[in-house]
Amino acid sequence: MHLFRFAPALRRNPEPDALIRIFQSEVSEVREDPEPAQLRITLHVLAGLFIALLSVSFFMQLNRVVTSSAGQIVTTEPSVVLQALDASIIKSLDVQEGERVKRGQLLATLDPTFAAADVGAAASQIASLDAQIARAEAELARRDFNPPWATTPEGAYASLQRAYYIQRKGQFGAQLRAYDEQIAQNKATIRKLKDDLAHYDDRVKISQEIEGMRASLAANQTGSRLNLLTATDQRMEILRTQDFDRNGLTEAEHQLASTIANRDAFVEQWSGQVSQELVTARNSLDTARQQMAKASRHQDLVRLEATEDAVVLKLAKLSVGSVLKEGDPLITLAPLHSPVEAEVHIATREIGFVRPGDSATVKLDPFSFVEHGTASGYVRWISEGAFTQDDNGSAVDPYYKARIALTEVKLNAVPDSFRLVPGMTLTADISVGSRSVFMYVLKGVIRSVNEAMREP
Repeated sequence: MHLFRFAPALRRNPEPDALIRIFQSEVSEVREDPEPAQLRITLHVLAGLFIALLSVSFFMQLNRVVTSSAGQIVTTEPSVVLQALDASIIKSLDVQEGERVKRGQLLATLDPTFAAADVGAAASQIASLDAQIARAEAELARRDFNPPWATTPEGAYASLQRAYYIQRKGQFGAQLRAYDEQIAQNKATIRKLKDDLAHYDDRVKISQEIEGMRASLAANQTGSRLNLLTATDQRMEILRTQDFDRNGLTEAEHQLASTIANRDAFVEQWSGQVSQELVTARNSLDTARQQMAKASRHQDLVRLEATEDAVVLKLAKLSVGSVLKEGDPLITLAPLHSPVEAEVHIATREIGFVRPGDSATVKLDPFSFVEHGTASGYVRWISEGAFTQDDNGSAVDPYYKARIALTEVKLNAVPDSFRLVPGMTLTADISVGSRSVFMYVLKGVIRSVNEAMREP
């Protein structure tokens, strides 16, 4: 059998290598056979393709995009926040979140009890001060005060001031009459003393003549010396009495001047007190009018109305009868006719390359961007600090806020009445530059190598 197998080979006189292969296994025969041309071509093609792709990866650029974590449509103008001026009780809530309201429409009503009480108190104080000022002006001008009778609060206060005016007028008149009586008494005393002094002058002349006659008689020894001394004593007594009355006249004149001065001082003091009362009352009236304006404004704010056409963005989580604290927001409105833009949240790890002016693509959540398209814009503003709480006050991962100005909104297959409504959620892709495909792949490799094989 073996002779039959190798017989042809002997007849062909094969080459030594071929003769050796005859005695080798089939595996060695396959291994020593030359590679097929198709295999070599495929290998070269794959190697060339790899080199080409590697070369292209150095030059082919990919956009670097930062995607926002959250976002919504907001107005460029601040939202209108309706707050309580002070602690109030909610009487009615007339709108719901998302409702469109018109200018002047009633939104909510607060309990008017406190506001009405403040208005009433201010009105009563103003009426009282008006009557007091009118009475003081009448006193100061020395004229009668006769306000018209009325059943209103103003009339009641005027009647009280009329009674007070009569009382003060009587007191003032009585005091003036007392001074006038003193003045009249002093004047009478002065007249009496002047008359007495005139009589004393006559008596002095007579007593001097009598004394002279007594002296002549005594010199002629026809009269006694006693009579001369008696006449001299009478003359001196008259002179003493005359000096006493002259001093009394001076004292009476000073007393008259003092009484007149006291009367004038009383009148001036009375007028000064009335003037001071008038100034104080006018200052109090100005304060009361300011309080009245404040209370009236407070009463107007009991009815919360829309200041312009808007959409109700948010309602406080309160019900009718709840107590609204001072400064607590009750209703938040977004103006309808205000331009809108996108406010997005950017994670702190993504904020490094975002700059104002970067272009952005806005994808609205209510409309699939694949079917309806997107809006375009640019980053207008980035917050300086990070936020750690959401709009409801809950703790969240730190993020930055950014505003995207919308330059083009072209959506396909949307209703004719479509418009961007504040509060509409969205996501935004912000283009922050480009990088090569090679760097994109290399970044992942470097991160994997750097973070691998680590102990916790």
